Amino acid sequence: MSSSKARLIPFLKRPSFDRKIKEVIGYWPKEAALYKLALRHASAYPFRKKKGERNNERLEFLGDAVIDLVVADILYYRFPTDDEGQLTKLRSKIVSRNNLNNVADVLGVPNLVVANLKGNHSESIYGDALEALVGAMYLDHGMKRTERFITDKIVNPFLSSDNLMETTLNYKSEVIEYFQSEKTNFKFEEIDRMGAQHNSTFVMGLYIDHVLVAKGEGSSKKKGEEAASKEYYQGHIADA
Repeated sequence: MSSSKARLIPFLKRPSFDRKIKEVIGYWPKEAALYKLALRHASAYPFRKKKGERNNERLEFLGDAVIDLVVADILYYRFPTDDEGQLTKLRSKIVSRNNLNNVADVLGVPNLVVANLKGNHSESIYGDALEALVGAMYLDHGMKRTERFITDKIVNPFLSSDNLMETTLNYKSEVIEYFQSEKTNFKFEEIDRMGAQHNSTFVMGLYIDHVLVAKGEGSSKKKGEEAASKEYYQGHIADA
């Protein structure tokens, strides 16, 4: 038997799901259940049971924290002359929902997510699933391999892409920074909420001195605020 065929046998004996996960993260899963949970959107099982986790929200929470830490560590050492504000802005761009959605798409995550979505839905579920996968990988393989994955798949592609450096923004941070510099009174408020409880769309308004100046929709209040901020930024700040 040739050496190439010998190397192929362990790969073929693995379950199909395990092979798909290895194609995404670069390592065989030790606990496949963690990754299955990471790819399960809340809409797949809208009615929670008293025991057991039903969706990827807790892993998303963990993965978000791990990504933030790794990105901050990388930027701290790669850009020794940048101040706190510059590092914060760059980190915000790298971990932005837009960038994580792009990374998820490149890795093929949308093809693996288990969801029961009806009508229009936010593509952020794929960036959320990527964060959950990072959380699962951290629990399954530890920090060293997870840091390598984040570096190779999230940070390095971003830093080597001039297009992303120019276009990916955390609009809420930009808007808040602008208002603070102008000493402007502003606030975000919920205008409306649509859809079922487990799959709601939030309509958030951005107000200046109680006057509505922009609004946006999202699958959470935070994402609605980001959408409203983007509308205001593009209409009032970008060309200022």
